[in-house]
Amino acid sequence: MLKMAALPGEDSPLFRLRDERPHLVAEVSRRAFNDFVRTSRNAEGAGIEYVLNDAAYQEIERLKREQGPEEEIRSIAWWRRLSKRLATMSEKEKRRILWSLVESYSDDIAGRFNPWVYRMATGVLPIGLSFLFKTQDLPDLELPSGFGDIQKAMRHVRDLTERVVLDGEYETLQKLSRKGTLVFVPTHSSNMDSILVGWSLYEAGLPPVTYGAGKNLFTNPLTSFFMNNLGAYKVDRRLRHSLYKEILKLYSQVLIEKGYHSLFFPGGTRCRSNLVEQKLKLGLLGTALTGYTHNLMRDEDAAPVYICPMTINYNLVLEGGSLIENHFRREGRGRYLLEDDEFAQLSTITRFVMKTMRMDSTTIIRFGQPLDPFGNEVRADGHSYDRRGRRVEPVEYVRSAKTGEVVYDTPRDREYTRYTGSRIAESFLKNTVLMPTQIVSWVLFERLQQRYPSWDVYRLVRFGAEETIGWDELHRGVAVLLDRLRELEKQGKVVLSPFLHKESPDRIVYAGIEYLQMFHTPELVQSWSDGVMIQQVELLYFYGNRVRSFDV
Repeated sequence: MLKMAALPGEDSPLFRLRDERPHLVAEVSRRAFNDFVRTSRNAEGAGIEYVLNDAAYQEIERLKREQGPEEEIRSIAWWRRLSKRLATMSEKEKRRILWSLVESYSDDIAGRFNPWVYRMATGVLPIGLSFLFKTQDLPDLELPSGFGDIQKAMRHVRDLTERVVLDGEYETLQKLSRKGTLVFVPTHSSNMDSILVGWSLYEAGLPPVTYGAGKNLFTNPLTSFFMNNLGAYKVDRRLRHSLYKEILKLYSQVLIEKGYHSLFFPGGTRCRSNLVEQKLKLGLLGTALTGYTHNLMRDEDAAPVYICPMTINYNLVLEGGSLIENHFRREGRGRYLLEDDEFAQLSTITRFVMKTMRMDSTTIIRFGQPLDPFGNEVRADGHSYDRRGRRVEPVEYVRSAKTGEVVYDTPRDREYTRYTGSRIAESFLKNTVLMPTQIVSWVLFERLQQRYPSWDVYRLVRFGAEETIGWDELHRGVAVLLDRLRELEKQGKVVLSPFLHKESPDRIVYAGIEYLQMFHTPELVQSWSDGVMIQQVELLYFYGNRVRSFDV
């Protein structure tokens, strides 16, 4: 069982954010503005008017289609006026408008941190999560009659955090956090991920991080208070123009340069299909390399940057129904955005927690082997090692072949980042922890597909409900699948949850069925004397996709 490490002290970089925020915004604004001006001078077709016109065109089109609760930096009327005036505008006026936009976007993106809220959250959240994930044990607690009894009761409640299991290389990361800057890159399945990752870092004795979160979460009453006070910076995924994207990347880069431990989801958004993420977005990942290179150019003994893959492994996913619906509609009929999903509904979240607390383990968070920005593994000594186990010096990757000096090289750095992204994707696979719901769902869907081999997945979803899979067939299928997966686990390609190791295939079948009936409405499956009747084919496909990510 994980032993509680000492809570990182208040010398953690994030505790400086409140005082440094104005300086961060000013630096990001200045550097972004200068970069755009310099590029406009040196690259054909990249003048300031092109940057402004691209932003205006894309914002006008977006605002005609969608307007949500998020605060807009500029109105559609403002963008239309800019678009009409650009052709006759002086260079001085263009620069003034560019500076205004850069400054506004920088300030909108920049996070905030309140030490009091952090102390409150880290004091209450572990206990609150303990209650939520194991409330069925609370009747065993006697009401405290004195201070000693209160302490005993609270110790018992804290022990209940075993419902969320931490695993993997967290002890290595504890050591590395004292040597350099950590950049955590987790898988992303639910809007609950940010809360659980924050809790897991605290519980593992790791420092708090600043992280990018969708701007919509800052308008959600359930999350906005914490988002606005615990270092999260806003990522407005609705904005597609280069002006915004470059400022966002530069903000991430500057944080890393200044030693802020960071987190971002390289999948970009919640995984709609529930397959293990393999197509990663590399924009923010590249800021780890550029930030590290920037520091090396000033001091070749600069503190290292470590990339820290993580997997978040659920038995059930709160937004599973909305996510798979979104996946099917997007794949089948082009891009489709849901106006709402389960995470926006307090009653649904409450029901989810109350139902899933009955599981033996609802979540396993696993820390993978850390990497340097060039995709080499990093060990607890802080040194980098290539695939052959040879020690390498990261600074040598960014030296000029001609001068030997540390330099930026965009094509070279892009290849390094692409390779590091592939190593993160590998880590996601080998550190995925498979759960009972996923095993049972995969077998049920595969048996259904065998009955109708000519049907594609869309036809199975439409017409496959109310088919019954016999108990014997299901038990045999689970036993065979477990044998295959155990072989893959021996090869270091996947991890099976402790429940799958300690229980028999029969017990795994019954637990998986029970879990699948806990939360979603209507139930995914129904138990009958002759077998299991399938109710929601799309969700069985969703949960089974976790297994489908592997060669079974």
